[in-house]
Amino acid sequence: MIPTSLIVVADRGEVKAYRVAETPNRGPSLQLVQAIDITDAHGRYDDKLTDQAGRFPVSDGNLRHASSIAERTALENETERRIYKQLAEHIAEVVKQEAPTGWSLAAPPAIYNSLSEALPAPIRNRIIEHVKSDLVKIEPAKLPAHFRSLQPL
Repeated sequence: MIPTSLIVVADRGEVKAYRVAETPNRGPSLQLVQAIDITDAHGRYDDKLTDQAGRFPVSDGNLRHASSIAERTALENETERRIYKQLAEHIAEVVKQEAPTGWSLAAPPAIYNSLSEALPAPIRNRIIEHVKSDLVKIEPAKLPAHFRSLQPL
């Protein structure tokens, strides 16, 4: 098994990458090499999009000024796709720089598949361990407990 040289933890709006260094007496030690915050992932759509012009009119006889929310679903899907693409680009860049062999990825189950599919194939194929859990807010000293590849044999 190829040892993990980098751990990347991500959620919808943040990516943190840790270099793994093996210490002889205490096990793996993690050093933060990059932390990125995706600003598009924060906030509500209503706060970002205040212009209501262009909404589709709906008329069923009783409602004169009602509007359809059909645009919102497409907008939300496109925004999510862009966020995953940005996350994947940042992850790919740090993996190219810091992980010549294998690396591990942790992300919440709701976004894990979308995020991993957005990664370039050569980067995605080098993932040693897949952890479907939100570990971004966990302190670095407790992270190794969530990765089997960092556990002593």
